[in-house]
Amino acid sequence: MPVTDLTTLKDAQRELLLKPLDAAVFLAPWYTAVPANFTDATGALQSLPPEFKSVGLIDKKTGVSFARKQTNASIESYGELQATRDDITSDITTLEFEPQQTNAMTLELTTSANLAQVEAAADSGEVFFAQPTSEQVTYYSAIVIGRDGNEAAPIYVFKVMPKVAVTKYAGEQWTPTKVLSQKLTLTAFKDDTAGYAVAHGFGGLGWKNLLDKTGITVASV
Repeated sequence: MPVTDLTTLKDAQRELLLKPLDAAVFLAPWYTAVPANFTDATGALQSLPPEFKSVGLIDKKTGVSFARKQTNASIESYGELQATRDDITSDITTLEFEPQQTNAMTLELTTSANLAQVEAAADSGEVFFAQPTSEQVTYYSAIVIGRDGNEAAPIYVFKVMPKVAVTKYAGEQWTPTKVLSQKLTLTAFKDDTAGYAVAHGFGGLGWKNLLDKTGITVASV
């Protein structure tokens, strides 16, 4: 074997350290088709289907969090110090963020109410609605887009969850120093039409410029 050193073996590439400097969460009614491509041949970001609506501003400190939790069932054998078999029995991914804007979408997410039939009073503009007493799970299709770099050569990071539902509410805290909002946790479920629960993607001109360093094979033209 040829002589080398640790610096060479490490193959450190600082340009591959990605950091989403901005991000947006988009939700649509469940079964809304996800775009086949998020960027065009030049790397420019494409518009999403009109059904996907942004939740708007989200809390900066907590950002957007993705968590994955697996449950394993191990088999131990007499005389063996390690498990002799291990099976994954569940694989759950969650999406967590805190929407800051008060609008129909965020109100539906945080209260489980359906505001499609709710109207503001014609004279006062007052809105009043009851939180459901008979709970029914509402599913959505979710797309999360993050951007690193600048607008001239952006690197986009995509997460697609074709079937999600709110499974945890952090609750509201009214104080004079905090916006009226609450953190939400959405759980991803496998969508039979899409064939998956979570998908990942990268794109943009900045990503295209780095592609040859990532080790990912490029399709033949």
